[in-house]
Amino acid sequence: MERTINVLQEYLKLIKQFKVDRYRVVATSAVREAANAAFFLDQACRSTGMDIQIISGAEEARLNYLGACHSVSPQGTGLIIDIGGGSTEFTYLPHKGSLELCCHSIPLGAVRLTEQPCLLSEILLPMKDVLDEIKLLPDPFFIGVGGTITTIAAVCQELEVYDPQSVHGYTLTEHDVERIMFFLAAKNNEERKKVPGLQPERADIIVAGVTILWAILRYLEAGTLVVSEADLLYGIILEMAPL
Repeated sequence: MERTINVLQEYLKLIKQFKVDRYRVVATSAVREAANAAFFLDQACRSTGMDIQIISGAEEARLNYLGACHSVSPQGTGLIIDIGGGSTEFTYLPHKGSLELCCHSIPLGAVRLTEQPCLLSEILLPMKDVLDEIKLLPDPFFIGVGGTITTIAAVCQELEVYDPQSVHGYTLTEHDVERIMFFLAAKNNEERKKVPGLQPERADIIVAGVTILWAILRYLEAGTLVVSEADLLYGIILEMAPL
């Protein structure tokens, strides 16, 4: 909580320095799920004067969708795959012209799979119904967000220094993901830390994350996926920007 408030105070200095007249501060799952959320928000408000809004999971998914799709999709729509530590999210419009997003959260992520390894069939089991639903969509445009997927794009390009511009809009093929999966799985943790494009702190969980993505792409016969660096923050900016 102290670290977060310190960061907010630094942001406040930048807001004043650049004479920003409008800003929005949101809190997501960490605060939504915290038992002491009200206490934290009170402390943050007292320290910064900022009005912090806790947004729902549905609102978070909507803003993620808005930011990612408008940054890489020619149509401004797509199917978002977000592989996190504890879960994997799928967000998409169920049909053309629909105004309501479908959001599915599967309790399987890079950290969870690392701690509880399982067979490929067991990886697919909790998400099979969602994947079968996705298979019925006409020509979905697959977009990947989150640390696991951006890391795969960085490793694929062998980036010695992480470059968001090189990662954003990068197209990953199922073959790329499969190659990276076997390449990283053949190394131990210390060897993985030296792989260009892989942040050392992700070395212990990246194989699980790549495996989840590979299983998804393989099952869906997706072929390719476009990587987006833009998600929730970009979605907020788009909504606040004047027309």
